[in-house]
Amino acid sequence: MEVQGVSLKGNIIDGKLLAERINQETCKIIKEKKILAGLAAILVGNDKASELYVTLKERACERAEIDFHLYKFDESQTDSEIIEVIKFLNQDPDIDAILVQLPLPEKFDEKEIIKAMDPKKDVDGFHPENILKLQARKPEILSPLALGIDAMIQETKIKLENKKITILSNSEIFAEPFKFLYAKHNQVTGTNLKDPDHKEKCHEADILIVAIGNPKYITNEFVKDQAVVIDVGINDLGDETVGDVDFHNVMLKAGYITPVPGGVGPLTIAYLLKNTIRLAENHQ
Repeated sequence: MEVQGVSLKGNIIDGKLLAERINQETCKIIKEKKILAGLAAILVGNDKASELYVTLKERACERAEIDFHLYKFDESQTDSEIIEVIKFLNQDPDIDAILVQLPLPEKFDEKEIIKAMDPKKDVDGFHPENILKLQARKPEILSPLALGIDAMIQETKIKLENKKITILSNSEIFAEPFKFLYAKHNQVTGTNLKDPDHKEKCHEADILIVAIGNPKYITNEFVKDQAVVIDVGINDLGDETVGDVDFHNVMLKAGYITPVPGGVGPLTIAYLLKNTIRLAENHQ
């Protein structure tokens, strides 16, 4: 049955409904083309948010009949042990797509671990070869997270011209897809919590994308009137799950805002499945 409903509820963007529509399309493609796909996930350490995300990805794969393989490492293990498993997965014909759940614990070399992947199996588009193609405006694959965020921004029907777009994150790689998507006609700025001007850069933004893993960090003091606020964070506080944005504090000031849960997360997973199917088709 086709998913019906309105994806905008006031100024709240319903990522769950958008994701259901995309998942329905993906499942239809899998059945019609009889695609057999395999996704391997690398999870390092005991970060609660990362563990939750990987669990949700596994459940989504099960529903779509995509084979999911989890490789879990604890913090006592080494870069070389993780890279050895990735090299094995690169050669495994049953694995079409590989993801490394980010962020990694600080002791690990994120760039070297991502670099170890076969770029043709890199479902997130973070391999250096894929980043170079992205920067050359010839990407073969885009990050599911970026695709999900873009779908939410597009849903607002805001004209994406001459806008200030700020990405507050912990990773340099994170901002690259948004430069590809928006920098031609907009001003795209990446920043982080170590930048003494990050609050000012956030406040100037017409569109603010936040991914810092810091619960309720963004209050209305960071937000421009009527800005679009996209909250990528997912933080388990025990009695509740919250984003990096103080939702109820910011909601009345923002033009549009994404909830946590039910915002970016479901859409990211929906596009992860789409990317996995795309890579599987490339390998057939």
